[in-house]
Amino acid sequence: MTMSVAIITGASSGLGKEYVDAVVEQFPQIHELWIISRHEDALQTVADRYPQREFKLIPLDLNSDADLQKFADTISKFNPDVKLLINDAGFINSEAFAKQDYDKQRMMIGVNVIAPTLITRIVLKYMKPSSLIVNVCSTSAFAPVQGQSIYSSTKAYVYSLSLSLHWELKKLGIKLLVMCPGNMKTNMYQYNALNATNKSTQAIGYLPFLDLHVITRKSLSLVQKGHIVYTPGLFYKTYRGVTKVLPHTILSRFLKG
Repeated sequence: MTMSVAIITGASSGLGKEYVDAVVEQFPQIHELWIISRHEDALQTVADRYPQREFKLIPLDLNSDADLQKFADTISKFNPDVKLLINDAGFINSEAFAKQDYDKQRMMIGVNVIAPTLITRIVLKYMKPSSLIVNVCSTSAFAPVQGQSIYSSTKAYVYSLSLSLHWELKKLGIKLLVMCPGNMKTNMYQYNALNATNKSTQAIGYLPFLDLHVITRKSLSLVQKGHIVYTPGLFYKTYRGVTKVLPHTILSRFLKG
């Protein structure tokens, strides 16, 4: 019998770690959770909380082409039945484009764009009708943001890719949801806040914070129902509505990350 698995990237902390909890709770029928992060020790700590469940720890740098190929080789070896893929891993650096160093710019493109695209492409071969995909995006996808020129662009890419893939994969019986959250108290947010060099980035901390427990469970419920976009929180839903009405040429003048 083919082993059924759930694959979660960015699973060692923050939202990804919360997704592990949610999958353990809501998908008892899945045999094994494949959890991906750069930090193997942190992955082991996550797995140790659930000794009753089977885990495969996959330490990968999603900004590395070699590691993405390593993942392709691993999944080919085991040939699993992938019931659920959660593309959660992400990286943010809020700074003026001209001041950002190459490594941070390349990492945002690699982790936020290349990795979820290729991970999804690799995994699709092992999915069947009724399989599920959740792509974690951001409200930054809805309009260009100064100081987040690359980050907001990477998330716009994920948003656009997810909308088109939703309809393509629906024909195959596979459901895809893109979740676009605002502020969350995760390691990525804390890293960005600590390294902020402008008042705009620091001011973002005054916007509403979302409950990780709630939004992970809700997104898993919605993807099973066939929903396409989930923007948690009334404030962020309103913002999404505004970005649909006002021209981005105007919004981009005032939005600063």
